[in-house]
Amino acid sequence: MKTKNIIFTGILVLTAMASMVTAVFAHDATVIKSEPADGAVLAESPSEVTAWFEEELVSGQSTMSVLNIQGVQVDNGDGGVNLNDPDHASMIVTLPPLSDGVYTVQWHATLLDGDASDGSFTFTIGAGQEAVTSVAPAVATPASSGMSVNVIAAIAAGVLALLLIGRFAIRRR
Repeated sequence: MKTKNIIFTGILVLTAMASMVTAVFAHDATVIKSEPADGAVLAESPSEVTAWFEEELVSGQSTMSVLNIQGVQVDNGDGGVNLNDPDHASMIVTLPPLSDGVYTVQWHATLLDGDASDGSFTFTIGAGQEAVTSVAPAVATPASSGMSVNVIAAIAAGVLALLLIGRFAIRRR
């Protein structure tokens, strides 16, 4: 009977440790550069916007769109992972000719390990326009930010495993 308890406790401890490792390594997608750059003032409308990330993105789950100052989407609706990039670490969206003004590029990036985050950057079109940079950094989605349900469950499993180990250690004496 004691052997079954020790095996059960060992499995519980290993499961708790594996859960904690997954939670610790959660990370966000990060834009390393974009064209146009954040805050760029352009003389004329670009035909596309591209953003490069630190690592490979999941096609079909990663999206990018361009919004005008009223929050209306003004791109051609084709924003996503650039399949011509052999690393699949960039997103691209094409644009019709845009009028002078400030535009916000919003992106949602899902990494191969399932971590996802959202962010934005801005550019301005028109000579004499003032540069506007984005004020909000990338934001992780709830699945990978702060004290997620997975982190709390991993901590609870670890505490439970330690209590069980302590209980069996005291019982053996």
